[in-house]
Amino acid sequence: MLSFGSRHLHPALGTMVERAALLGGLDGFSNVAAEEAVGRRAGGTMPHALMICFGRGEQEAAWRAFDEAVPDETPRVALVDTYSDEVDEALRATEAVDDLTGVRLDTTGSRRGDFRHIAREVRWTLDAHGHEDVDIFVSGGLGPRELRALRDVADGFGVGSYVSNADPLDFALDIVEVDGEPAAKRGKLTGRKAVYRTADGGHHIGLADRNAPTDAVELLEPLVRDGEVVRAFDFESAIERAAADAAEVGFGDEQ
Repeated sequence: MLSFGSRHLHPALGTMVERAALLGGLDGFSNVAAEEAVGRRAGGTMPHALMICFGRGEQEAAWRAFDEAVPDETPRVALVDTYSDEVDEALRATEAVDDLTGVRLDTTGSRRGDFRHIAREVRWTLDAHGHEDVDIFVSGGLGPRELRALRDVADGFGVGSYVSNADPLDFALDIVEVDGEPAAKRGKLTGRKAVYRTADGGHHIGLADRNAPTDAVELLEPLVRDGEVVRAFDFESAIERAAADAAEVGFGDEQ
């Protein structure tokens, strides 16, 4: 599952979104500008812009140009929904490109109909013509409901707006303590806080210098103290922790 959402946002936010997507459990991202900051290679498929530049009836030329231009280690995933029927273009792509990795269905919602049926028909037809090794990658307005409905007929997903347009959490950064003395503005809870999770998955906030709730785990760990980094950030550990936290509180459980 790849994050395709950063193109919805200002470029200055792209790296932050891709980093958050990885921490949230996605397998990769498409924004090449985020590679250096995140420390991982970007991934994705050919764009519709390439198909359109070659024009209607020239799909084979576009697929071959992509195959010839990208590095050997780049998966060959052909877009098969630009000008013709998805089944038709999928078969044509397998004939045009040797060792095709997969095909991508990004069918516009207004023409999609039953997206699951389309993916099943493509899968059936590829198999019938001996292309069982060609994967099906789907994208286009996908959220949890669509992912669950398609997970047995697709090998991979691109998720864009559901990631980039997620509702933000409302929060503020306030000064609540100065030199060890409570100092919050009125209407705010004063003093340095601690956040705890109890065995039942509940969350509790209290003053940091008071006793923690019984059998609670403190969740806040300092990264910087007095201007010095006191704990290194490890990406893999953070991903594992996010997954464990989600499981602990039942986030994402099917309803």
